[in-house]
Amino acid sequence: MRKKLVWGIITVIVLSVLLLPLVDKTASTTRVIIDNTTKEIVHPSCYDQADLTNWIDEVSFGRAIDELEYDVRDECSKERLEEGKTSVLMRILE
Repeated sequence: MRKKLVWGIITVIVLSVLLLPLVDKTASTTRVIIDNTTKEIVHPSCYDQADLTNWIDEVSFGRAIDELEYDVRDECSKERLEEGKTSVLMRILE
């Protein structure tokens, strides 16, 4: 009886960790390109489509959002740099 209870608690904890939205959709360490003139964030694969000035730099996504307070404006970048939380299981399956 006690053994079943312990396994039940362990199962609930594991499922909670896997299914609850605990991690960011885009990791804060993801490298992005920023345009310091327009204060815009661009995903590297969207660089050719973006209309950037000459004052660009490469930083982490977390720094661009939190410290510099730049925005993701390009549609291509918005698809690749989603904000918000997701579950660990969804992050693994991506």
